[in-house]
Amino acid sequence: MRGTLRTAFRRWVNAQNVPELLAASSVGSWLGLIALVLVLLAATQWAPHAEELFALPLGTALLCFAPALVDFVFALLHRGRQHIETWGWLLSLTGTTCLQFFVASLMALCAPTGATIFGGFFLFTAGFHGRLFRVTPRTPFLAVGTVLALAVAALLFGHWDDVALFAVIGPASLMAELYLGAFALQHDQTAAEAERLRAAIQAQMLSQQERDVGRMSQALTDIIAHTEDIREALLKAGTAADLLTGQLARSTALSRGEPARLIRELHQNLSHIRDRVMEIHQKGRRYVGSDPEVVDLVPVLDSVRQSAGLRFPEVDIAVQVDRGEPLRAWVRGGVTTLRRVVENLVTNACEGDGLRAAGCVRISARTEPLSGRLEMIISDDGPGFPPERLAAPIQGLSTTKPRSTGLGLYTSECLIRASGGTLERQNASEGGAVLRVLLPRELRS
Repeated sequence: MRGTLRTAFRRWVNAQNVPELLAASSVGSWLGLIALVLVLLAATQWAPHAEELFALPLGTALLCFAPALVDFVFALLHRGRQHIETWGWLLSLTGTTCLQFFVASLMALCAPTGATIFGGFFLFTAGFHGRLFRVTPRTPFLAVGTVLALAVAALLFGHWDDVALFAVIGPASLMAELYLGAFALQHDQTAAEAERLRAAIQAQMLSQQERDVGRMSQALTDIIAHTEDIREALLKAGTAADLLTGQLARSTALSRGEPARLIRELHQNLSHIRDRVMEIHQKGRRYVGSDPEVVDLVPVLDSVRQSAGLRFPEVDIAVQVDRGEPLRAWVRGGVTTLRRVVENLVTNACEGDGLRAAGCVRISARTEPLSGRLEMIISDDGPGFPPERLAAPIQGLSTTKPRSTGLGLYTSECLIRASGGTLERQNASEGGAVLRVLLPRELRS
């Protein structure tokens, strides 16, 4: 029997929401409760017609309230604590039982009309305590205390009419206590299950992002390999052009004018292509070979807002962040990449669809509460995205603007994914486009 009781008590303790219970039994809460009790007792004595309605002996009521101060002692002993020992749980159960006894004693000491009012108070108190202490049929420790409080208060009956009231309020209070306690426990289990599911989904998303980063790195590696092939082909083409130039030098002046012009153009084009290939090659090397860097987001946003404001003076661009909160993201390519991403997205927001521009652009950032990642939202009051664009993935060379390549949004998404982040698009209900970027956040130790 003792082992069963210990197991049930341990199960009950493990089911408790300790921060919630400590907040409800804090010193501040108790000082407020004491003030409320004094006001209530004063009202039963000196309010108009209160004597006829309640007929409550004040001295006896105050004596009945004294044992409830055990819970106030619990609040004093646990002030500033985050954990409750076994003796603390026993002290809290005792103090709560004494508080219920006080409310039940008011019901027993009052005249029948006033007793009905305090009966409602007792029903509310029992239900609240049932939810707070997770009272269930398997862990009915406080329910036993409620029965004990009603039994001791019944000894104070001032009127036989109170017997019927106790017979109704007592079982109703126990049912409310057990029901709300079981409901709170079920809610806790559902919330815990939802948190586990969220964690599993988050782990799956992170795994998917790691695969995306791997594919992006592989794609960049392939690009580098292609540039090597292109460079080799360019060298061969350049050698052939040089040989052709030598052959033309040995021909007559009259027959080499047009071929010479074509050869010059060939050299110019080859030189231009060579420069572009080298640029792509260097960028690919930088992104593939570099590790993610920690970047402070706020200075980047301020810098982009300033440069975009000069470029689009007619657009109201604002940065809305909590500057006291550290917003530091892990970005592959560092500040340069992050600035390019933000600049592309803000430029797209300012330009709209090319026919209708935005008049207002808002950039906000925060730590996303569910995933813990860095969330940046860029919203505007422009025309928004066409529905068919939202339904399709982001693609390069696809745009609604008359003079645009569509590479800005596509490049930004590629860079975000390479850093392990995501880019989401949607239209606001009041109009305009909303871009949501999630990036890995630096975790402070």
